Amino acid sequence: MAGFAAAADDVAATPLTPEQSKFFETKIRPVLVRECYGCHSKQAGQSKGGLRLDTQAAMIEGGDSGPAIVPGDLDASLFFGAITHTDFVMPPKRKLTDAEIADFRTWILDGAPDPRVITPVETPAQTIDDEMIAQAKRTFWAYQAPRRSRPPEPDAASTHAAAWSKTTIDRFLAKGLDDAGLQPAADAPAANILRRLCFDLIGLPPTPEQLEWFTAAYAQNPDAAVARVVDRLLDSHQFGEHWGRHWLDVVRYGESTGREVNMTYPNAWRYRDYVIDSVNADKPYDEFVQEQIAGDLLPAADDDEWSEHLVATGFLAIGTKNVNEQSGAQFAADLADEQIDATTRVFLGTSVACARCHDHKFDPIRQTDYYAMAGIFRSTKTFFGTPPSQYGSFGGPQQRRISSLILLPTDDPDPAGRSYSPEELEQLHQDIRDRQAELVGLRRGESATSTRRGASPQQMRIRLTNELGTLSAKLGVVDENGQPRSYCMGVQDADTVGDAPLLVRGEIDQPAGRIKRGLPAALSDVSFSPKPGASGRLELARWIGSDDNTLAARVMVNRIWQHVFGQGIVPTTEDFGMTGTAPSHPELLDHLAIEFIESDWSVKTMIRQMMLTRAYRMQSTFDVASHEADPDNRLLWRANVKRLNAESLRDAMLVIAGELETEPPTGSKVAQAGYSRVRDGQLGDPRDAIRRTMQTTLTGRTTLTSRRGGLAPIFDRIRNGNPREQALARNQLRSAIGNQRMAELAATAYDEGSLDSVSDNHRSVYLPVVRDFVPRSLDVFDFADPSMVIGTRETSNTPNQALYMLNNPLTIRLSEAFAERLLQEGRSTKDRVEMAFVLAYGRPPTAAERTASHRFLSSSGLLPKSALAAFCQSLFAAAEFRYLN
Repeated sequence: MAGFAAAADDVAATPLTPEQSKFFETKIRPVLVRECYGCHSKQAGQSKGGLRLDTQAAMIEGGDSGPAIVPGDLDASLFFGAITHTDFVMPPKRKLTDAEIADFRTWILDGAPDPRVITPVETPAQTIDDEMIAQAKRTFWAYQAPRRSRPPEPDAASTHAAAWSKTTIDRFLAKGLDDAGLQPAADAPAANILRRLCFDLIGLPPTPEQLEWFTAAYAQNPDAAVARVVDRLLDSHQFGEHWGRHWLDVVRYGESTGREVNMTYPNAWRYRDYVIDSVNADKPYDEFVQEQIAGDLLPAADDDEWSEHLVATGFLAIGTKNVNEQSGAQFAADLADEQIDATTRVFLGTSVACARCHDHKFDPIRQTDYYAMAGIFRSTKTFFGTPPSQYGSFGGPQQRRISSLILLPTDDPDPAGRSYSPEELEQLHQDIRDRQAELVGLRRGESATSTRRGASPQQMRIRLTNELGTLSAKLGVVDENGQPRSYCMGVQDADTVGDAPLLVRGEIDQPAGRIKRGLPAALSDVSFSPKPGASGRLELARWIGSDDNTLAARVMVNRIWQHVFGQGIVPTTEDFGMTGTAPSHPELLDHLAIEFIESDWSVKTMIRQMMLTRAYRMQSTFDVASHEADPDNRLLWRANVKRLNAESLRDAMLVIAGELETEPPTGSKVAQAGYSRVRDGQLGDPRDAIRRTMQTTLTGRTTLTSRRGGLAPIFDRIRNGNPREQALARNQLRSAIGNQRMAELAATAYDEGSLDSVSDNHRSVYLPVVRDFVPRSLDVFDFADPSMVIGTRETSNTPNQALYMLNNPLTIRLSEAFAERLLQEGRSTKDRVEMAFVLAYGRPPTAAERTASHRFLSSSGLLPKSALAAFCQSLFAAAEFRYLN
């Protein structure tokens, strides 16, 4: 690259003769402007393949494949090979004339004299030198290899610590407490421990039968009772659903692009299910890491494993995207930035993306480190949109950045997504042909028949393009018989790979020299050499998921510790850098990291070790003296009080009410809706859902979705007519259906497309996670923002939460179902009160609670069933239901 820069300097330093200037302005520049600037210029906001052709320096520097122009050398000038269709095919739709090619030949052989000389962009001076990085590696804990320490032996004078400790982890914790002059809290009651185990491992409450067994077993042998529960819960399918959701928080899982134009990801659910299955199978974490970064490049034994690996790379595809971005170069830069940020924060606890515009202000991460990684991800193609149909892809001004998907080598036994009958399939084809014809007519000055009257030609064109995109998206994901094909989101190496230029201040129009692909210097001592023609993702994945990368092990065991004990050894789970919090027990963190690697990166093994400790069984009882010495409980002198997360709250209400659907759904609600724009919490156009529901319900057939029959003409006038026609059509519909029936069908259609459906009884991990429209049952209780990497959720206590438990239709429905269960299973009011407390809180009521409950049920003034439902709702609304002590 230095040679290319020198060549540019030499050419720029040579003054042009008048003949050379005239030749360029009359023969070269007009062709470049006409044929090339649309995809390769700052003015157009495009630099496809990393190539710009609007300045002399940019042409000589070239793009991802190398220099476009080498003055005086036709063979080395990739631009000349492209216009002659020798190496590349440019322009893509036609070849330049022989005379134009001859002009470029003459120009290059003459030294490519070019008047478009601008002041070259200089690479900014580094503020972090090699010595600063070396010092950080020597002195900062996170950059050092973990040291194996002998578990502390209890002090001879501290007989309490010796008697209290049951495991190696306990001994590390007891040493910290002894040094601070603190004592661990007493053991919690058996019922509290079981409730804690069940919610921490599977996110569901224990049953009365489990509570009865555990209480008796714990009295006989506490260690054996806890171990048996832990083992059984780790082997249950519900474990992966609960702990898989922890991972989905971290990897910013969402089923839509977010941002200004919020388009759905109908196949994101495959990554969700991959995570759940991987957690349940206890897939070694190093393999789990490698599959998500470079699964498409890993060897596979068969097509099933190959499909799994492809789905795993959805990690890099599910982030937010501004599909309305006008500049392709800006979109590509932002996409790589998002992938760098997610990869480094999720797996390494380090924000390399902070160095996009300048050297990191606090950590030893240079801007060159960022662009060394950017080259890897800029050499990667991301699949996140919808496959083109036989009619092509349709973007438009609201979807400028379109993308396809990856076709899986195996078919789903029970495919997700909508299928189409032969009649519906033919209608889709006809609708596309009609709208294409209308677009052609618009270009001839004709009016479009399917758009609202009074619309301008530009509005008609936009609307027709949007409708073509919607129709094409439906056809693109089904086969010739109308059955869904199996696609996934993910990544693959781009056709053209190469190093990325350093962008001064992160600006796409300020490229300096290209930076060789590599790893952050502060985090790695290994050499990085991608194979020729490869992006380098495979090498990156193998470095992160290797036994030698102990930072990745530290980050993961810290995440596990946080979910088990309520607070990480390093509380800043995504920031192991200079601004993060130092570990409370550094020797213990090193011990766990080494154990994790030696266990073959087994997450279940680490969870089991932590839950079999004496520390896990402690009470959460408050102690003034201990609190004054350690107000944040970082030394773990008592159990942290944990509020149930949003999913566990909803799932607990479902299971207690006897309503939980334990069988996982096929796909997701977003998959059924397909690729569409999300508006007002609805998937797709609500009017289409109402039309489909009404026609299907009233006729028992779906063939009336045709625009040529049944109620369809009425719906077309409601959708496209002027205000008077719309009013008349609504009256026609009411006359045909009836006001009450129409309201019922409209409500059914709204619930079908709503992202906040109260009728869904599946576990919360399977609810649609559409950005900006998270279901209310999750959002109100501090659900993780799906647009961000979230390792630690906020925990708030707001009036909205109390109002939700009082007024939300889901809470009311489940309270009534809870009451119905008590009526069916309890013989008397006394039995029902006892059962209600055991189901909700994992304990029988106190004498005072028993008396107050009977008083309310006998004198509330409500009908008996309504009184019991109100009683059940009060149990759900109480703080004890939401917290683990």
